Amino acid sequence: MKRKLGILITLVLCLTMIAGIAPAQAEGAKTYATPELVLRFPEINAEAGDVGKMLFKFADLVNERSNGRIKVEIYCGGQLGNEGEMIEQLRLGVVDFMRINPANLSTRGIDVPEYSAMGLPYLIQSVEGGLAYLYSDSGKAIADKIAVASGGEILSMYSYIVTTPRHMYTKTLITNLDEMKSQKIRSETSEIKVDMINCWASATPLAFNEIYTALQTGVIDGAENPFHGYRDNAWYEVAPYCLLTGHAIGASVFMVSAVTWDKFTDEEKPMVIAAMQEACDYFQGLQDEGIAAVEADLVAKGVTFTEPTDKQAWIDACAPLYAKYAAGLDAFIADIQSYK
Repeated sequence: MKRKLGILITLVLCLTMIAGIAPAQAEGAKTYATPELVLRFPEINAEAGDVGKMLFKFADLVNERSNGRIKVEIYCGGQLGNEGEMIEQLRLGVVDFMRINPANLSTRGIDVPEYSAMGLPYLIQSVEGGLAYLYSDSGKAIADKIAVASGGEILSMYSYIVTTPRHMYTKTLITNLDEMKSQKIRSETSEIKVDMINCWASATPLAFNEIYTALQTGVIDGAENPFHGYRDNAWYEVAPYCLLTGHAIGASVFMVSAVTWDKFTDEEKPMVIAAMQEACDYFQGLQDEGIAAVEADLVAKGVTFTEPTDKQAWIDACAPLYAKYAAGLDAFIADIQSYK
């Protein structure tokens, strides 16, 4: 417990230093022709997507601001395993950083109830509202729980991204909830995500890197993701129909292994956090600037976009999820939904 408290105090001190952080390349600072510290950042998304671009931005910032002492290697496309495997590697310091949907943490052995509830559909009201909440005092208090829930092995970097709304992508044209009920739709493997898809369809849990082949072979009839993920992973090639459900606005939290954190100098700790937050801002800019272009690109690739004829029915079907996953979290639900 003392170690956990010490870690949290250090992170708080780092956060207070970020606003006034000076570049590491001060006059007379040592530069490194060869890095002394080589770190690994795994990712399930493709390198060409906005998440991949953001991670390479982070790597560049850290390398530059450490004067070459720290090199961050990025492994996209699930090269280092699936999400469950990556988080176990993070605990041990085999990998050093990780991005994860907060709703998936409990499935990975880090039980933070508020984060689990963030997997609820129609919870986050907008991209801007989600970011404002996560960076608020309320959001920081929840992030503090990662260190405790992981036994001090994994720490929050107090850095977040919020993606554009998620929609349904199917192999055949679907226009309403009744038609969707017969579809096998890929879900993430966390319990709340499985239950969410089961509100509307038949959930088929699959790893991210299995989606394309599963669509191609008929194992699933569809999947759900923001426009960027749909385009960047080429799912439109095998599921050319998009039903604009807007059922979830997803978030990601960024974490660092405690083993890795202890390798940084006192000057490097706030620098690394600041670099992560700057990279997150870069991601949001890519999303804001690119969403119209991505949609136009998908239309050009032959995607058919359809508005559901019964949007309220989709919302009403989720009521049992709130009863199951938000019990005792009324204040949290009201708080996060107040950020429009």
